[in-house]
Amino acid sequence: MFKSKRRPIVIPQSEHQRLAGALALLWSNAGFARPPVPFASFVAGVALHDRAYGPLDNLPIGELPEQEWLALTQRGFDMTSADPIADLIVKMHLQRLTGYGRAPARQTQAAAMALAIDAQAAQSGLASAALACTDRITRLCDDIAFAFCFELPADGAVQIFPHCAETEEVAVRYQIDGGTIQVDPWPFSASSCTGYLVGYPLAGYPDVLEPLLLPYIVLPAPR
Repeated sequence: MFKSKRRPIVIPQSEHQRLAGALALLWSNAGFARPPVPFASFVAGVALHDRAYGPLDNLPIGELPEQEWLALTQRGFDMTSADPIADLIVKMHLQRLTGYGRAPARQTQAAAMALAIDAQAAQSGLASAALACTDRITRLCDDIAFAFCFELPADGAVQIFPHCAETEEVAVRYQIDGGTIQVDPWPFSASSCTGYLVGYPLAGYPDVLEPLLLPYIVLPAPR
């Protein structure tokens, strides 16, 4: 779960995933192609990228002991669904997160995950370049949703391949202030996107649930 940095509320991981999935569903326009995998599988993979946490998790981001986090991440990696492509998208994300740290346990786990991904990708007939291109989009959708859930102004960028058959990269930038998310250049099929997440007061969570709506709007950044 995410603990808001602005007020005493929490947002479950499942809600953060829902925002990431909503962004994935709108991906592509004249300047940005869809990823080179089945689109429904792509959306499902992004929407379930942190699937080990469950619907109303009580595992605060940034507060778990390292070994507990690694075990949780491995559990999400080992979970399977009926969609092997969606599974690969989830696994690419979790392997990337695990590889961020320099600790030997992290690096060992990340290396084992990479081998498993290579084997499953070969079985599915997917090239590593296609998966890497797709993972960049997953990262952008996740980064935006992740930052939004802390309820503080934030900004960032992810290098995206607008067309995966080409080598050109574009830095897609985002800026978050309150419920407004601005993105530039605009990679989505709709002119804007509105929705909401559900949070809960920290006191009593998860045994006492008093839903709070966190509305958002995603817009092109002004030029």
